[in-house]
Formats: sequence, C-alpha cells, structure tokens
Amino acid sequence: MTRLPSVPGCSRRRSRIVASRLLAAASLLVAAIPTAYAQTSRSVLDTGIPFDLPATDRVTVLQRPHPELEALGVHAGAFLVFPQIDLAANATSNVFGATSDTVSDAYATIAPRIDARSDWSRHQLLGHVRGTFRRYLDYPIKNEDGYDIGLESRLDIYGDSNLRAAVNADRIYITQLSGDFPRFAAASVPLDRQVASLRGTYALNRLQLIGDVNVTRLNYSDTRSLDGSVIDQDYLDRTATRMTARAEYNISPVTSVFVQGIYTLHNYKVVNFDFDRSGDELRVIGGAAFDVTPLIRTRLGVGYLTRHYDTAGISNLSGLALDAQVDYLVTELTTISLSARRDVRDAIVIGSPGYVASRLSAEIDHELLRSLILVGRADLEKDAFSRIDRDDTLFHVGASALYTLNRSMVLTPSIDYSNRDSRGAQIGQRFNELRAGLSLTLRR
Repeated sequence: MTRLPSVPGCSRRRSRIVASRLLAAASLLVAAIPTAYAQTSRSVLDTGIPFDLPATDRVTVLQRPHPELEALGVHAGAFLVFPQIDLAANATSNVFGATSDTVSDAYATIAPRIDARSDWSRHQLLGHVRGTFRRYLDYPIKNEDGYDIGLESRLDIYGDSNLRAAVNADRIYITQLSGDFPRFAAASVPLDRQVASLRGTYALNRLQLIGDVNVTRLNYSDTRSLDGSVIDQDYLDRTATRMTARAEYNISPVTSVFVQGIYTLHNYKVVNFDFDRSGDELRVIGGAAFDVTPLIRTRLGVGYLTRHYDTAGISNLSGLALDAQVDYLVTELTTISLSARRDVRDAIVIGSPGYVASRLSAEIDHELLRSLILVGRADLEKDAFSRIDRDDTLFHVGASALYTLNRSMVLTPSIDYSNRDSRGAQIGQRFNELRAGLSLTLRR
C-alpha cells in the first residue's frame, strides 16, 4: 500500500472526482501564496542549435500570424515590453503518481512574466523575467517554486552573419511525468540551472556556417519519498560544456542540406555515490529539409551518437541518432505534425549511468475560427536503461483549445492523460493520471 507523506494540512480523501477538484482550484487562485514555479516541458540539457525549416509562404496553423489578435506590447524608449500573467486552475486524479491507492488533488497556478525586445533597425537585445506560482489544495509537499531570468544579444556583422551571446538562470522541476523521475518520490525534484552561450553565424550566399559554445551548470535539490524519507539527488550535480558546429547549404528556397556535430563534456561533482558519471558525448547527424509535396514539409537528420564514461568498467552508450519532423498542411486551417527523436540521457537512477530515449510525437491543429484553435497531441517514449534490467514506456495524449477573446485575453482549457509503465528486475514507478485545467492569460 502506498504510504503518503505526513504533511500538516494534507487530507487523505481518495474518492473526490476530478471535476470537484477543478472547482476547488478555481477558488484557490484568489488565496494562493505567491512563489515561483517553472515549466517542465524543456529538456534539462539543450539539444543544440535550433534548426528551422526554410521560410516559405506555406505555414502551419500555429505559425500563421494573426496581427489583429496579437498583443501590441508597451513602448519603453527603444524597447517593446510585453507584460503577461497566466492564471490557471487544474485537477489531477493521481497527485503522487502512485501505482495503487491513488489520491486526487487540485492546484492553482499564477505565472507573471515580462518579455522585452529592442526596437532597433540593426542588432537586437532580448530579456525576460518569468515566475510561476503553483499551490496544491491538499498536499503542499507538491508545491513548486521556480523562476526564469535571461538576457540575449545579437550583433549583426554583415548580411545574415552575426554573433549572439546569452545568459540564463532558472529553476525547473523534474516531475512524475518525466523519464528521469526517481522511483516512489512524492515531491518533484527542483533543478537549478545556469547557462551561458556564445554563437557565431557566417553566411555566404547559400552557405551558412554556425558555431556554438554552451556551458550549463546543473544543481539538483533533494526530494521526499512517499514514506517521507529524503531522496538524495546531489550525485546528479554537474557542469556540461557543449560545443556545436553545423554547415548548411540552401539548394533552393524550400530545400537545404546540413551536417551537424555536437560534442559535450560532462563533469560531475560527486564521484563516490555509486560511480562517477563524468565523461563525454558525441552526436553527429546529417540530413536535409525539403518539401515532399507542396503540402508536406520535412526535416530529417540521421547519424550516430556515443556516450563515454570515465569510470572503468562502464560501457559506452552508442547507436542511431535521429531527429525528424514532418508537417502535413492538410488545408490552410488544418495541420498534422509528426516528429521523432533518439538520443542519450543521463539517468537519475542509482546503478545506471544513462539510458537511450526514443520519442515519437503526433499533433493535429485545426483553426475552427480565427480566434479559436483546437489542438490534439500524443507522445510515446521508450527508455532503455544501461547496466540495469529496466525499460520504461511513457505515453501521453491530450487536447486543448486556444481561444483568443481579444488582444489582451486568451482562454485555454485542456485535458491530458498520461501513463508510465516499467518492466524488468529494477522497475521504476508505474502509474496513470488524468489532468484537467483551465487557464486565462492576461497580456498587453
């Protein structure tokens, strides 16, 4: 039987339905005590230089601009500032991601943010300050505090050649929906990141050369298990130095070929927990972006990856590297997107240095009205762990709607179902969860 943490103010009511939790969360929006929270949708380590499909007049539903509905921002000297706040009420059927004896809960989210960009004819300066306040109704052990502060500059040299520098500090959370979540943890795992990067782009006619150096410092905080004990996460603290180089050649306005290499040095602080996970990683891919037909846009990269560990006796992780995306523009109002990726990630599991993650995603976007976009999505991820007998499968399906009432207000209802399965002698947490939410965005 799952043992819940002994936390003051927690309730053990197990029979509440999700709908009643959502109503309770709505009232909690008013009473929530502000602290910060960060989204968990981003990767712990960035995957390299963003790769964009060639620009054409054919765009997806979510890419299509709607000038009459977009926020105008506020002019402040030479800058355009975009203030925004998101208010959300959510409910979950399985707050702890338990296999049995599941309990539901509701939570409220308040997320203010300010984004600013320069309004210069050349060069650019971007900045943002973001925070999110998340508070649970019955189980405050699940409360999350986070932040996101960043600054990025671009120096235009000649034509499309430029130099970019960026610094960022944030706190994100490893949740039960992630393949990196420790077994039987009750609270999410706080992760503080500091990132500094420098990128140069040299463009000559149809050829573009890009080089990038990125240093990321990761600091994990301890978390609590379902029985209230501390789960140590210090052995995952590390600094990753990533060097990326890419050459891209545009054959035509809709076709380009590229080759990209990413070399990463992983330096772990704690080397005597179970073994030292320090080492290096190489990921090389080559491919093309092209139109299969005027309605099908494709990006395909295939190559090789290998993760080497400094500790003697720890075998390398290596194999196929894959990064692919297909956008099918069914009509101007409907887009179907498919994406696939295969890479190596460091494990948060004792005894395993890492795992190979293979992910397949599908999304359909339909513009029912100019102010109403419907979104359906599904994700399937397979995680094969090294050195231990364990394979995880994560499945997610969800639907949401983006209803833009006017330039200043956006309403977003959503519902999501997630299932995590684990097989082997050292299985991880297995559970399923249903979440529902309603978000209101206020912006200028």
